[in-house]
Amino acid sequence: MSAILFEKRGHQAWITLNRPEAKNTLNGEAFVGLADAWDEVRADDNIRVAVVTAAGEQDFCCGGDLGDVIPLWTGTREAATPLEERLKNDPLISDKVMLKGEPLYKPVISAINGRALGGGTELVQATDIRLAADHAQFGLPEPKLGIVPGAGSMVRLTRQLPWAHAMKILLGGAPVSAQEALAMGLVSEVLPIGELLARAEHYAEVVSAQAPLALQAIKRTALETHTQPWAEAFQFEMGQAAEVMMSKDAREGTKAFREKRTPDFKGQ
Repeated sequence: MSAILFEKRGHQAWITLNRPEAKNTLNGEAFVGLADAWDEVRADDNIRVAVVTAAGEQDFCCGGDLGDVIPLWTGTREAATPLEERLKNDPLISDKVMLKGEPLYKPVISAINGRALGGGTELVQATDIRLAADHAQFGLPEPKLGIVPGAGSMVRLTRQLPWAHAMKILLGGAPVSAQEALAMGLVSEVLPIGELLARAEHYAEVVSAQAPLALQAIKRTALETHTQPWAEAFQFEMGQAAEVMMSKDAREGTKAFREKRTPDFKGQ
């Protein structure tokens, strides 16, 4: 059975971490499969939004399967499959998995069905709308192991949360609950596990109905201007707005509004 499931539903891509028996940790196959999934989302113009979730009701992702991937990266064991060979030969695979390398400007929804520890919490930070089951937990235990959360958290978390909240998580404290994560602003909503996927489907439907060029311009502007001075950021924003306003979708949207019908966006 594949470690990563990838399904297209109309304008949506659904990505499922599929190792519930191993706490949905990322082994070699999962690393490569998730990197490939993001590439597919990025390349397919028909996809407007991605949803990432995991199998089971206990764990979203408890990080990397260190017993599997560390020996590959350190050369203490040989690759046993073509996927492991790709993992071994691509030093930037973690950047691709955590969306640190080439940006993904399409919206990403996470449906966090359980514990998100280590790389799981780092993956959550790479998503936009974050829905958490009420029993989910979040934490970065890496310092307890003598290492650091180097898949994005040391940069992202202090930009996404107030300093004191971010450092509480970064410095290796006990995992925070879904309710505390909501109060911090780490997640968007908390709800019972039985309602999680339906809520993710709702948001995916809402987002995928929007004009794709507008969605990407919004996310691109938010990401690219996050640390820019205001004047530069506003200039970038105006450039993005001008490009979208010249699109066929912008004309279709205003025409549909006048005609009181649902717009037929083409991403053009």
